[in-house]
Amino acid sequence: MKILVLEYITGGGMRQEDIPHSLSIEGEMMLSALVDDLLALSMGLELIVLRDDRLPLPFHDGIKNIMVGVTDTFMTAWTHWISRCDAAWPIAPETGGILGQLCLDVETAGKALLACPSVAVRLAASKLATVRRLAESGLPVVETVAMDGCHLPTGNAFVVKPDDGVGCEGIAVIRENGQLQAHANTEGLIVQPLLEGEPASLSVLFASGNARLLSCNRQLIERAGDGFILKGCVVNAFPDADGSMQLLAEKVALAMPELWGYAGIDLMMTENGPVILEINPRLTTSYAGLRLATSENPAGSVLDLLKTGQLPAYSTQTGKPVGIGIGKACDD
Repeated sequence: MKILVLEYITGGGMRQEDIPHSLSIEGEMMLSALVDDLLALSMGLELIVLRDDRLPLPFHDGIKNIMVGVTDTFMTAWTHWISRCDAAWPIAPETGGILGQLCLDVETAGKALLACPSVAVRLAASKLATVRRLAESGLPVVETVAMDGCHLPTGNAFVVKPDDGVGCEGIAVIRENGQLQAHANTEGLIVQPLLEGEPASLSVLFASGNARLLSCNRQLIERAGDGFILKGCVVNAFPDADGSMQLLAEKVALAMPELWGYAGIDLMMTENGPVILEINPRLTTSYAGLRLATSENPAGSVLDLLKTGQLPAYSTQTGKPVGIGIGKACDD
């Protein structure tokens, strides 16, 4: 099988712009982990990787690098190589419809998409639409409203963020109603109460209404002025001893049957239990430590899912915590 692997930030998607350093680091981590996982499979895979020519080549043998230069058109290269492969695995931000369009390109070309389908990406790209869908199924979600000045969530402190933003991008913490009202007519923003608790995430495999929990992760997020910075995470930080996180993932799968393959669920672990913040319909930073933490190969599980339609059986192995700093993975 010939697979086209694209990490958008490092793969030429920003060739006409300066690449933000933090995004480059996270992109490299996810790309490297995915390529390592695919190369570890004894399946005779042929990997083709698009690469921004300003960056050094990935340190992997056995892959074909396609360099994207300043005079190249990224979309031309992307669509050309989709046509020459059997499957494609795009990793990209949802912002501005980027990931949704890449997934649609693969679907339109009639090739196997190893990421969430475009319809799932479009839904999950909107935090507001996601929360509303999950709330309809009775799932615990953060109160979320559009920043239109009509009404505000309850609480004394609020988080304002782009509806289709990724990570900590564009987030502002506001503690005064006057400051909140100043954002009231800004298009594309949502507002949520500032929750107290521990940031966490779930790494999950989905298959059309079913789910298989891979790991429960601690998010290492720090306050920075009026916003937040993701410093890393601890993959497999805590076991799902009572099966509650697996059950939560299953309920998300039933509420969003469009999800397929790997996706992340961002949570806040509050004193009253987990509260869902958003769904990330793509590889997340936590992916970089999964194989080391769990001794499972998630890329292999996705390829098996494509072939058989079946999720892997639940594993009773607890694995170990693996710390992911921005730029490194190590035993915690």
